[in-house]
Amino acid sequence: MRGWIVSILLVFSILTGADAQESYRRPADQTYLTYPEWFLVFSPEEYATFLRDHPSYDFPYFGHIAQFWKGYKTMYDQTVKHHYPFNTGYHVMVMVIGTSTTVEYTIKSLYGNTIGRLAALTQTHGRTSEQEYGAKVAQEYVDFIKKRPWYEFDFGEKLIGLYRQNDFFGPDFIRKCERKFALSAEYGIKYLYAKLIGFLTDIGYEAPSMKTRVVMHKDRHEKEIKFLPRYDAFKEHILAYAKSGYEFDEIAGNDAKTPILVSVVSSDKKSIETQQCLYTSAILSQPGYYRCLFEAKIGALGRRLREGGYEVYEAFLPPKHAMKLEHVFDY
Repeated sequence: MRGWIVSILLVFSILTGADAQESYRRPADQTYLTYPEWFLVFSPEEYATFLRDHPSYDFPYFGHIAQFWKGYKTMYDQTVKHHYPFNTGYHVMVMVIGTSTTVEYTIKSLYGNTIGRLAALTQTHGRTSEQEYGAKVAQEYVDFIKKRPWYEFDFGEKLIGLYRQNDFFGPDFIRKCERKFALSAEYGIKYLYAKLIGFLTDIGYEAPSMKTRVVMHKDRHEKEIKFLPRYDAFKEHILAYAKSGYEFDEIAGNDAKTPILVSVVSSDKKSIETQQCLYTSAILSQPGYYRCLFEAKIGALGRRLREGGYEVYEAFLPPKHAMKLEHVFDY
């Protein structure tokens, strides 16, 4: 999913002649504006978790579409509240990925609840191998896009594997054919589009920095400068430093008075309600779990992370009543 930023900003920079080179400084408003695109990591992760035990047509696609646009509006309102300049490039990117996801999820829902459900009526031997394969690929995709641009994911290999690793004939033949058709269309279209974006990126865009510059201090010692991994891995490092007693003075060129956005997930609704959330949403496919987005000043982030009882979990959902640190939006 991170590649959506690269692909859209690539086109924008080519059309405008803008300099695509990125320094360690990033605009403060992007801590809010990165939420919609990170939701398009959280949503596939929820989808991959759901597919382990459920058919794809039961996934709440339209609910996720609504959550994307509502979350985007809430984050945009925050940028207005803080009087940040209008970030044209980023808003264009969010509108494009939001529209693309709306179309994709609408097609998946309509197809799944017509042709998919009709094919499932013929199913009498449990899940087909194609369903298991689709669930495995969905999880592999999520694991990949947390670290690398989406267009680098090898959809072509997954398309070939769909036929190599699943017999053509077998029990529930109609359902097997339907799943092969649906997954072939998805992997094939994404393969072609990913190749196009990868080509454009190679010839016209400098790769973004994979590090976030953080200035921090501990007790009364001198300030230290660290370059921490960006994106998903940032939360683990920033939490570890906070728990070891560090306070933060600057993140990505933004000073201690600048707000930074944090996302947590828990099944403990009372604890969620104490987080002073800017935006709260239910995990639609997992009743009883909630996502909370709150902001903290960079200078207070260390204390907030220490006192919040947050932990990093590999699984999409934390254990009951635990508080998962889902993401720290490092601009």
